Amino acid sequence: MSNETTPGLGELLRAPGDIMGFAEGQARYWRLAAFLALVTAVGCALFGFAIGSFVDLKVAALDAAKMVGIAAFAFVLCFPTLYVFATISGSKLSAARLAVLGLVCTATLGSLLAALAPILWLFSVSTENVAFIVVLSCLLAALSLVFVVRPVTAAAEKGIVANRAGLNMWLVVFAVVALQTVTLVRPMLAPIGTPRTPEGKCFFLMHFGESVGL
Repeated sequence: MSNETTPGLGELLRAPGDIMGFAEGQARYWRLAAFLALVTAVGCALFGFAIGSFVDLKVAALDAAKMVGIAAFAFVLCFPTLYVFATISGSKLSAARLAVLGLVCTATLGSLLAALAPILWLFSVSTENVAFIVVLSCLLAALSLVFVVRPVTAAAEKGIVANRAGLNMWLVVFAVVALQTVTLVRPMLAPIGTPRTPEGKCFFLMHFGESVGL
């Protein structure tokens, strides 16, 4: 892949390690960062739209925006953790290029969420069981997150980090923060104006239990 050409979605999915090499060797890496952020946002928006389709188009549009906000908020909040964990793992990348490494992970996640969104949409518009949609959404998101380990492995194989333990731990932290942020912006499966349930502060596991009737 030429250092003069910004990689596309195919390169992201086939060879994430090459993309991170592009970021490290390219002085104007901002184009790549913008592309990865766009892929992340589109994927999250499509997944959020599929979730909100359970209620109506207004909620679907709102949930699409919420999912983009959740991803952005979780990434910004977890970036210091990424920097520390990656550096401990042997990375010599600058903070800016580490941001690209993190965006490779989130863009991979966004691509997978976009691919699974039509399946979630089908069940959202054809069932009335809230608990089922909650569980299905979590399972599809978890399945997507499993494949995000691949860019981490590629980073280790390319020598970008000495080992992948720190980055794997960062993915866990990112997932937990994203889940808590979902709880913060609740409800996502109710008409606009519906009061938050439960009221006040809530841990994401408690919210999940409430949503599935545990």
